[in-house]
Amino acid sequence: MKNPPISKLQRSIPISLFLIFMLALIVSTTAFAQSDNTTVSKYLQSQPNPVFRAGHTLPPLTRYGWSLGYDVRVAMAKNWGYALEYGGYATESDVQKDLADPNSMASKLCALTASDPKRYKLAVICSRELPTKNLPPEAWARDKDGKYLNGKAQSLDGTSWGEDTLVWSPEAPDSIWLEAGRLRADPLRKIRAKCPIAIVLNGGEYGLGVPGFAKTAWEADPRIMKAKGDRSWFEYTSIRKAHSEILIANAVRAAVPDRQLYIYYSLSGNIYSGMKDFDWGSAYENLKTASDLPSDELYYRHFNDGFVGNKDMLSLVLSAKGVEISNGNPLTYAWLCGGWPRENLNGDKGLSDITSYTGFLKCFYTAGMVGGNAGYYDYPKGGFDAEFPADQPPHWLRQMMALSQVHALFSHLEPFLRKGDLLPGPDKGHLFKEFPAYEFPTGDPTARVIARKMRSKSQWLITAWAADGKDRNVTVSIPQLGHITLNARGCGTVYQAKIVGGKPVIVIKDVDGLHPTKGYKMSSG
Repeated sequence: MKNPPISKLQRSIPISLFLIFMLALIVSTTAFAQSDNTTVSKYLQSQPNPVFRAGHTLPPLTRYGWSLGYDVRVAMAKNWGYALEYGGYATESDVQKDLADPNSMASKLCALTASDPKRYKLAVICSRELPTKNLPPEAWARDKDGKYLNGKAQSLDGTSWGEDTLVWSPEAPDSIWLEAGRLRADPLRKIRAKCPIAIVLNGGEYGLGVPGFAKTAWEADPRIMKAKGDRSWFEYTSIRKAHSEILIANAVRAAVPDRQLYIYYSLSGNIYSGMKDFDWGSAYENLKTASDLPSDELYYRHFNDGFVGNKDMLSLVLSAKGVEISNGNPLTYAWLCGGWPRENLNGDKGLSDITSYTGFLKCFYTAGMVGGNAGYYDYPKGGFDAEFPADQPPHWLRQMMALSQVHALFSHLEPFLRKGDLLPGPDKGHLFKEFPAYEFPTGDPTARVIARKMRSKSQWLITAWAADGKDRNVTVSIPQLGHITLNARGCGTVYQAKIVGGKPVIVIKDVDGLHPTKGYKMSSG
């Protein structure tokens, strides 16, 4: 007997069950994936905090590039050595509006700082505004007929300037820069009335431009040419740039006399070696008092070759050190970034390996860094508060954490920074041969060794770094200490050395290279 025919309903049941099963599987898989996501705050709570030496005097770390959420700012200040991030540029209008609202982010941050200023230290990015109304003609570069000049040295009639911008004159009157100082100082005073300010950051990039951008217009201005005389453009304009920025700096300092640091971006010895017309750093001797400390800018593969290459980041650091040390400023508060995504870069697309970045930071601290700013210059998809898989923290966060870990380590080694000196190596720097290389040759260009010595004691601080990421042993000779063998790791290895019984004895200070204060017993502070 034949089987009875199957109805359409009967035929559809297995398919329906299959579809229901697949839908349930998709929903459960999505829910499971979502359950693995985390927030920045929760991720930080799950990670081992760095251990800071109680009572250390290193300035707090800061950051630049958009703003973090309130909870993340507090977590970074509480456990990771960062200052509380006030937010964007502190302009007169914004500060007045924000501080008038007790529920605003700014008011909450000020209140938290006031409640415990030793733990919560505030960092403020000062306004970058310049005066715009009733400016004298002398503020701008002008041609022989008195007409204003744009960046291409094209004459403008003074009423219709279009999209082109005018060019500030190096001979602009002091009143311009004094007013610029007031625009920065007055908002800071309003914030300071609510709570202490630890760090004032000046993002720079305003006012007088470098010769590489503005020289064409300046050359067409008879008044500027007369003032320049026989001096080079760089000498003349760097002196005038220094004059304007020091007037501004003095106004800020007067507004926040009890700050830890006022840092102007960027002001280094020679960080962009070979780019003289596009960098004020080579004029450091003129500009040095425009910032409380040198502020070297080192962004991964941004006008450099990264960790390995002819213009590698560490060589640029050590090149700048020669200028800074000779000018009496051996310590640095740096502007840093371990990279951001850039499609025009091959290989790593502009994002550094965090292990190697950690090693670079250890070398930089050994060279005289006392703190820095963790910048990031690409807005992440979903923003800085977006959730992410717990095992895939965003690169910008990993950079901040790496800087914090190294900062904590050097809080325990602070006497070597404050009371020690960076030792010159036997060779000249390959980028700037006027000064020593400030490193000790290993026979391997990617195995780097940096050393400091206490001034009053026979004690050394030494860092060995495998810049190419391949761990290996290296041997160096350091004056008074002798020949020593070190383990150069991709994450860097920091040693403390002394002489016992006429022989060098070295002790590793960061057994766990990525968590260098693991096992340290000092309380955080």
